[in-house]
Amino acid sequence: MNTNKKLLASLIATLLFSVTPVTADDERDDDEDDPREARVEIQESEDNDICMGHAPAILQVADFDGNGIVDDRDITIIKRARKHDIYYAFYDIDADGEFDKDDIHRAEADLGKSSSTLDQQKAVLFHQVKQIQIIDSEPELRATRYLMAAPSLAGHGEHWTYGLPGNPENIFRPEGINFSKEESSAKGIFWSQDAVPVFANGATDYPQPNGEWMSSRVISFAGGPPKYTESDDEVWHTHAGLCLTAHQGENGIEPLLHQHTSFAECQAMPTLFKTEGTHNAWFNIWMLHGWMFDLNPRGFFAGTHPCVDSNSVSESTINEGREVPPFFQHH
Repeated sequence: MNTNKKLLASLIATLLFSVTPVTADDERDDDEDDPREARVEIQESEDNDICMGHAPAILQVADFDGNGIVDDRDITIIKRARKHDIYYAFYDIDADGEFDKDDIHRAEADLGKSSSTLDQQKAVLFHQVKQIQIIDSEPELRATRYLMAAPSLAGHGEHWTYGLPGNPENIFRPEGINFSKEESSAKGIFWSQDAVPVFANGATDYPQPNGEWMSSRVISFAGGPPKYTESDDEVWHTHAGLCLTAHQGENGIEPLLHQHTSFAECQAMPTLFKTEGTHNAWFNIWMLHGWMFDLNPRGFFAGTHPCVDSNSVSESTINEGREVPPFFQHH
């Protein structure tokens, strides 16, 4: 909805935030001169069990530059990366949770092997976002002009963004970061795309002003999300009736998210900031995670990471007791 994008943009501007992605030089060799409350007990137990299990490697073969084949350049890249005292999940090719000489040996064993299109896309993506991995504090995130869009949630961490929800450019330019509050480190990246809401009252006048849709909650999305890769593992999940408000936090005005609201319910919520004095931003999105900086037992594109901020509140808390329609229970 264009109006809501403008509202959200205005709020972000008010919070002194701008779109400034962090990228790496495409031409340089990898790793040159790198700078340096409530708990759901059952879910916590399940996630801890999963967290102790095996997590797959990000790449199937050691094609670290994404040129389609494992060659001598890939061996040079991983050896240079080993000179830095940083764990890169991307180079943990044997998926043992360590970045060590065994990964170099595994890469050497892959020499001559061809990589999949998905591996090539992941490699290019890594070189675009790898500098995110060395960000190790919330003040540093703010200094690099990221904005916290949602506080820490179990399985997600904090969501920090430099772009507007629903406006992904492509797979090589993700919208934001999943940052672990407990570990003070980046765990993943995410993208989102506008969804077409279907309303409980059958309204078909969305997004017309003063329409019947405004008083109704969203029960499903029409159509589906975009497709970045050919992988069946690329699974987008949903966030419906998201309402963005703001409150006074430790670092000034900070955003709050509420989920499964109607537009009217969203506008009735108190906030320290309303765009043009009248509206809270309200939107519906498909979302995709890529766990680039920490191997995920559920997979690279999984909707949650069981090892991230397991002591934080559950995502269900932003529903605030509102009913979750069946469509969103399965997406």
